[in-house]
Amino acid sequence: MTRAVRLLARLLFGVVLLLGARPASAQAVRKDAPARAPRTTRRCRVDSAAQWFRRQRAWADESRHDWSDEPLRAALLRAAGIDAADAALPGFEIVGRAADAPARGDAAERTRMLDSLRALAKDRRAQWPTRSVVGPAGVHAVWLLVAADSALSRTALHRMMEAGPDESPPAAVATLEDRLRVAAGRKQIYGTQFVLAPDGTPQPAPLEDPPRVDLRRDAAGLPPLAASVCASRAPPRP
Repeated sequence: MTRAVRLLARLLFGVVLLLGARPASAQAVRKDAPARAPRTTRRCRVDSAAQWFRRQRAWADESRHDWSDEPLRAALLRAAGIDAADAALPGFEIVGRAADAPARGDAAERTRMLDSLRALAKDRRAQWPTRSVVGPAGVHAVWLLVAADSALSRTALHRMMEAGPDESPPAAVATLEDRLRVAAGRKQIYGTQFVLAPDGTPQPAPLEDPPRVDLRRDAAGLPPLAASVCASRAPPRP
């Protein structure tokens, strides 16, 4: 008898779990019931075996130390206020906040570096700071610095696209392109730009051709949009 009771209890517990896992549209919701936080913490794990994740991590690998201009790289990192250990991957931005990132760096160094980048932008023969020149972290620093200047951002986007995926990370190119499109009042392509709803919840800014967004994201080395949305709404780790 005791064994039967235990089995029944396990079955009931399983039913409760199944009911709790139903989508919101399948649940009866009372109008006066308090809103529940979305269950995102267990469903937003990064799939480290996914091709997009492996591509981004491989591109950001600095173990080879094979860049050619260490002084320029060091100056870029100081100007942007980051170091080689920064592991932030492109692909998610709150609209309007990208330009704040460079403010972390040294102000004088930032001014000098922006002047240098503007000079490089005017000279088509000049070598743009790509991966082989300043390494992955240096490229990320450039990407952060140009956010404060829309004209320089457009030049950086063109130079990064010309350099190709081995020299400029596709995810950063996609994020920069979306950033410029949204700033110009256009729909984004890759779904990297988010806006805050009235309740503070991040949601993607308007998209061009939404049904095909994940195909474009995959080509750029980005996770499916639903994964980014889920992660953006997950509570921070303690």
